[in-house]
This record gives sequence, C-alpha cells and structure tokens, in this order.
Amino acid sequence: MRVLVTGARGKVGSAAVRALVGRGHAVTGTDLGPPDYDPPPGAVPYVRADLTDAGQAYAVVRDVDAVVHAAAIPRPYLDPDPVVFTTNVAMSAHVVDACARNGVRRLVNVSSDSVCGITWARQPAPPAYLPIDEDSPDRPEDPYALSKQVSELLCDALVRRSACTAVSLRPTWVQTPETYERNLGPFLRDPDLASPMFWSYVDVADLADLVALAVAADTPGHEVVYAAAADNGAGRDLREAALAVHPGLDVRPLPRPDASAISSAKAERLFGWRPGRSWRDVLGG
Repeated sequence: MRVLVTGARGKVGSAAVRALVGRGHAVTGTDLGPPDYDPPPGAVPYVRADLTDAGQAYAVVRDVDAVVHAAAIPRPYLDPDPVVFTTNVAMSAHVVDACARNGVRRLVNVSSDSVCGITWARQPAPPAYLPIDEDSPDRPEDPYALSKQVSELLCDALVRRSACTAVSLRPTWVQTPETYERNLGPFLRDPDLASPMFWSYVDVADLADLVALAVAADTPGHEVVYAAAADNGAGRDLREAALAVHPGLDVRPLPRPDASAISSAKAERLFGWRPGRSWRDVLGG
C-alpha cells in the first residue's frame, strides 16, 4: 500500500514509518522539520508540510491508499492551552477532509488514552472500573485530551461522508528503550509513588506494529481501540494497588496479577495484536 505518515519525525510517527517499511509498504513521511535535500539511497520520501494549513494538507494527503495521522502537539501544559487544542484540531480536521476529498481508503488516527479523562486531568477522577476499555466513559478535560476526542469525532464524520474507513488508536504512555529508566525507573524504586493510570504504558515498537496491522486491516466504519503493554510499568498487583487508592472500585477479572490498567483486548480481537515488549526487557526484574 501507499501510506503517508504525518508526524513522521516524532516518536510514534518515526516508529510507524519503520514498521510499515518493514512490511513492504511504500511510505512517505511528512512533518515540520526541514527535508534532506540530498537523501541517501533508499531513504523514505519526505515532504515538509504544516498541516494546520489546509492547502498544504490537501497537497500532501493525496495519491495514497492510507494515512497514519500521528502529527500533534503530544501533551498539554507545555504550550498554551489554546495552542494545543487549536493546533491539534486543525491538523486533524484538514487531514480528515483531505482523506475524504482525495479518495484515501484508510485512516489510522493516533488518539490517546487521555480521552478517558485521567491521564492529564488536574484532578483525576477514579475510573468507572478496571481495566479501562472502550466501553469506559469518555471524560476529557484538558486541551490535549479534548483535541484527541475531536479527532475521533472527525473520523466518525469521515466514514459517514466518504468511502474511507478509520481506526483511532488510544495508546497509553509510550516508551522507548531510552525512556524506560527515566520514566518507569522511579516507580520501581519507590513503592509509594502513585500513578493515576496505575503505571500503564506501551512500547513504541509494539504500538508501531499495531499501526501497521490497523493500516492493512479491512474493518468497516470507524473503530476505536486502546493500546497498552500486557503488564503495568511498576510490576504491582493491579487489583491490590487500585483498591488501596479507590476502595470499592470495580476491578474486573484480570489476565495476570500485574496487568495493565488498560485492556487491549479489542485491538487483539480486531487486528490480532499482542504487545510483546515489557519494561523488564530493558530494566530487568
């Protein structure tokens, strides 16, 4: 397939490019960074474009079978709230509209677990139940989470008005081999260090594999799926830890004691995805 990856220079986008190329797809990347005007042989084609500009979006989202939309300001509170929200919504709106107008058959939209309203919330409420899944209520409050919810609503509209199908992936805290120690190490060393999402995470390579599977699948309409590692990033007993913080919380049957607080069962059911990487591969334990 001919696949365009937006945000191709970012953490998720660059991993998605590698995964798609590895599966034999003809990939083009786009991002805000300058192009290499003398690229080495075999380099993935790259076009610089600002997707907040509709004209530039329409110019690059064309002549492809599928789009992976990973471009975004990746978290709130490091930019002004209106900038986070309007930038992300504008890019999503322009990419979705270009997919509809230019005959793209498949859109894989990188959304976020923050849509459930816990990850970046100023005062996170407890989840309705654990593990969190696609039936859990959406309660976003921060500008990033709200922008991701809007991106999913735009995908709903896309499949109603065109022949394009869509998948929105909701990854939790994305880790690379370089970030495991910095991000998860403190939780392993301090058993009292809390996490509102109970140390949920996903390895970027596993997430990229899911992106590639979603691109190639033929699910109809617009599907939303969570993506998390099989375990939690602190090796804790999830049920015990959750009930210590939220007594009376509905903790449903878990696949393992140290399970993630997020269920990826739907992603496995639809796409055959099983996350195979763990913090233990990098940090031991």
